[in-house]
Amino acid sequence: MRKGARHSQIINNFFSLVTIVMVSVVLTLYVKYIVKKEPRLNSGLVCQQEVNTTTDKIINSKLLKVGHSLLLDGHYQLDGGMIPSLNKQSVLTQKLNINQINNIFLKTINIKSTKEKRKFLKIKYELIENEDDSLNKEGSLLTSFRVNNKEVFRMLIDYLKYDITEIEKKVQCTMEAFKYNATT
Repeated sequence: MRKGARHSQIINNFFSLVTIVMVSVVLTLYVKYIVKKEPRLNSGLVCQQEVNTTTDKIINSKLLKVGHSLLLDGHYQLDGGMIPSLNKQSVLTQKLNINQINNIFLKTINIKSTKEKRKFLKIKYELIENEDDSLNKEGSLLTSFRVNNKEVFRMLIDYLKYDITEIEKKVQCTMEAFKYNATT
């Protein structure tokens, strides 16, 4: 102990130091574990902002880039489906068919698919008919991009009417979001 130093002053300095360390630790833990960033809804593309509900999610960013290069090389396949309404008379299957939607995807991708596929990108999509008449939409397009059956990117976008040009815009927006997220 220093000559002339008071015991009470040493104790006060010690407790001040301990208090500063404890406050720093608590703030660090609070910022790291308690405060969460606002969840990302979508990529913020113009086409996504035009629709009431659009969400996309990057599941695996490393494989997303691989999937994009597979798409550019033509190593992809489409797997589509339509889910009609269970609670009301379905209009979806009367207005649209799966071949039309496949053709829209192929036209939007504009890359010929190759037959030899060891590793490939599977574009799995579903047109889902709306069950609730009170919502201002006819249904949704759910698209999942998978590299060798591992999901890397998913997007859900609403369509407002059973119009082929409306569906085409939603497919274009989906592919634009996939490419945007794969290249950033």
